[in-house]
Amino acid sequence: MKHICNFLFLAILISACNQETDTEKAARLTQQLVDLDKAMGGVNVTDKEKAKEFIATSEQLAPLVEKDNLEKYADVILKAAGLAKTIGLPEKSIELYRKVAEGVPGSKKAPTALFMIGFVYENDLNDLENAKQTYEAFLQKYPNDPDFADDAQMALKNLGKSPEELIKEFEQNQPAQ
Repeated sequence: MKHICNFLFLAILISACNQETDTEKAARLTQQLVDLDKAMGGVNVTDKEKAKEFIATSEQLAPLVEKDNLEKYADVILKAAGLAKTIGLPEKSIELYRKVAEGVPGSKKAPTALFMIGFVYENDLNDLENAKQTYEAFLQKYPNDPDFADDAQMALKNLGKSPEELIKEFEQNQPAQ
């Protein structure tokens, strides 16, 4: 019995020594993101699988930085959301944008995230009803947002219109020469 207790104590001690702290894990994951960013081709994504790995790694890193730095959390999630949109994963993009828009509404990045949800609904999923609801919610919550309030109003005004309809409207609004 004594040997079993000593063995268990030793196993627990070794296990504890091999455990990464949150800070160490965050540093490792951050470096992994830097490496993946290079491997996937940066902004011009050339390797979709590396991009998916980047998104998954971001989702591991985000909770580790959330309690100490909400803005870094928002940045990590927003970059992953934008990448998901870029590689054709609009549902994943919306899921990630919601983590910022709804999960950290006090963040400086929350308006961007909420607007982007509407944008993805409109442009990637052609879900005009959800786009409309999201843009309206954006304007209700952030009516004076300097970056996106005008865009949300314009999106609502033009929602569902074809390019031909937009051109015709534009031409009609031009002063006669």
